[in-house]
Amino acid sequence: MVALIKGSLLPEASVIITTRPSTEAPKRFFQRCCVVLGFEEDQVKEYTTKFYKDSEVAQKVYDYIVNNDNLFVLSFIPLYCYIICTAMAEFFSSQPNNAGESKSLELSPPRTVSEVYFCYLFTAVKHHGLKGRTERSTPRSEVLSLAKQQLMKLGKLAYENLLQKKILFDKADLENYGVTPADVQSTFLCHILQPIKEETVEMFSFFHLTVQEHLAALYCAINLSSQDDIIQALDFWCFGVRPSSSTAAPLQNLHLSVDKLESLQMFTRFFMGMLRARLSGHLEGLVHSPIEQEDSIPNRLGLWFRDQFKTRELENQVALNLLHCLMEFHMKETTSFAAPEITKLNLFKMKLSVVDCAAIHYVLQFSPHKLQELNLGYSNIGNRGLNRLRPILHRCESLYMCGNNLGPEGGLELWNALENNNTVEELYLDITGITERGTENIVNCLSKNTSLKTLTRLKELEKRRPELRIIANFVDDLGLLQAYLDWVEEIRTDRDQMDSVKNADALQSVLKGLQVAGTMEKGANAEKAKELQTKIEELLNYSTEVIRGK
Repeated sequence: MVALIKGSLLPEASVIITTRPSTEAPKRFFQRCCVVLGFEEDQVKEYTTKFYKDSEVAQKVYDYIVNNDNLFVLSFIPLYCYIICTAMAEFFSSQPNNAGESKSLELSPPRTVSEVYFCYLFTAVKHHGLKGRTERSTPRSEVLSLAKQQLMKLGKLAYENLLQKKILFDKADLENYGVTPADVQSTFLCHILQPIKEETVEMFSFFHLTVQEHLAALYCAINLSSQDDIIQALDFWCFGVRPSSSTAAPLQNLHLSVDKLESLQMFTRFFMGMLRARLSGHLEGLVHSPIEQEDSIPNRLGLWFRDQFKTRELENQVALNLLHCLMEFHMKETTSFAAPEITKLNLFKMKLSVVDCAAIHYVLQFSPHKLQELNLGYSNIGNRGLNRLRPILHRCESLYMCGNNLGPEGGLELWNALENNNTVEELYLDITGITERGTENIVNCLSKNTSLKTLTRLKELEKRRPELRIIANFVDDLGLLQAYLDWVEEIRTDRDQMDSVKNADALQSVLKGLQVAGTMEKGANAEKAKELQTKIEELLNYSTEVIRGK
């Protein structure tokens, strides 16, 4: 395999390798990295229809998925679609329940990602893991109590190996944690025959990384029994601060390097969701005693999140993960402490899904203050993401939407959100795909807006608002030109960023904007524009040469 990748074996062959997202493949040997997109919306509906024998149930489940952003985005990945459909089977039925056959889950249909996975785990344990030891009417607490020993062993295996980024286990690994493959293989683990040297070795893995992360989170939510333990755990998982004093099992014998913290972000979201489940009594059967001072935990966590936003210089990805953690915890009192401390949110160049937009909206809706800056430049939010953010956009003083392909429909959403507000002072819209029709919409809407001072792209509005500073092209603004130069310089320093199709497309869009602006008179702007164009062309030429194998 190594010889094939390096090209010393079959040098003319094209080599395609599929990996898990966490695999650290050496990028220097590859010309392009791609992400498999999965289902389209009509295929999600087709899958749901085929999953359920009853067409009425299938329609109910599909409607529920479409109307829930968290589930809708997950459903485009086939495995997630399977997990969602399995979890939903407990909640939707075309027939009313018999009087003595109440549903044992005793929960509402899931809304967050953590709830989806917990419902899936419960269904898998009940119908497969316990192998006929339960009936449909068996109470949830009894099901979980019967499965507790098995889940705790699996959870410990999942957690301690997650810290080491280990996803493959041999029989000896399983034996060390008291896990018997025959008991859990079809439910949570898959069997892999791994060739090592001249022999084939039996290996095992959780059938998806998120299943390992969720079981790890469940294990931690059950085994952290004090407020101090929870806070120390979050400090460690999010920022690498090692616990000073704790006897809790998840905080003992920790093996994790700080540079691997990003790999724990999905796990921390699951943990917050499972902690909420514990506080709500949904883990009865797995836990037998409350957390110390349980009633004050939401407030204590609110103070912790507030301090992170107030005192730390958070990287974009870390800030976004904290927003997701708050959404998974889903407690108003906690989020209300943290949200007022978020005065700026810079997510420039981060590819945001609808779920990301939902997390941003969920947290910021609890802030009573204006947001000084919301930078969503080149975040690929799309119209569905824009629609999710619409209720909070009117509270931003500076709003950066450049580089998002909104089109006329997205433009109309944006204009309607901003029409009757007195907060937005700067609005950046270059390279958004807004057409003539979209331009007409914004001219009509923003002519009523009295707070706007700076706007990119729309000269037509100048006739109605002569005092408004209109930047028809980013080339006209020295600050915007410098921002683009800083970004290009960052990519020049780290050429691996050119592997991102999003970055390559964005550079092409900026280059097109420079070409549309045409030649300029001498001056600072002209020099900056020329410098930017030269550097972008060099980057694009370099990328083309790498792809051709020169």
